Amino acid sequence: MTALLAGVAAVAVPLVLLGSLSGHARRPGMLASALRAHGTIPRALAGPLTAAVLAAEALTGAGSTAALLLRLDGPMRTAFAASAALLALYAAYGTYVSRTRPDVPCGCAGEGTPMTGWIAGRAAALSALALIGALHGLPSGSSLYESFIVVTAGLGFAVLLWTLPSAMIERRSAG
Repeated sequence: MTALLAGVAAVAVPLVLLGSLSGHARRPGMLASALRAHGTIPRALAGPLTAAVLAAEALTGAGSTAALLLRLDGPMRTAFAASAALLALYAAYGTYVSRTRPDVPCGCAGEGTPMTGWIAGRAAALSALALIGALHGLPSGSSLYESFIVVTAGLGFAVLLWTLPSAMIERRSAG
């Protein structure tokens, strides 16, 4: 079971991190604006913190992808450990902001999704997956069929975790 989860992590975690990075690139000011709305840091630090977040997502997402494709166990474990730490920070931050300033924008992936506990839960789930990947290492010895199952499950987890916060927003109808 751990090998399956590590394989799922190897697909889902980098995919979500790189997807987030892509979303930030499409809407470059969204994260800085959201950070200012959160009210947790001085407004002047929103730009530099945004740059740091994007660099961290790029390094962990691209690093884990490259290590997986090149079958480099040590670098993959390192990239996943860094991903787990980054995502745990996101989970803690998301929990704090969703409790103290509900309905501010998350800024996740350049989207206008409000900060909710679902955002924090997604980050915590991804952090746990990344930690499993870091502890287990590269998935190995899989048949083509097993690899297909792992990749399909990883893609499924990525899509579910990516869409969960938006899907859980209660939409109020006008009228």
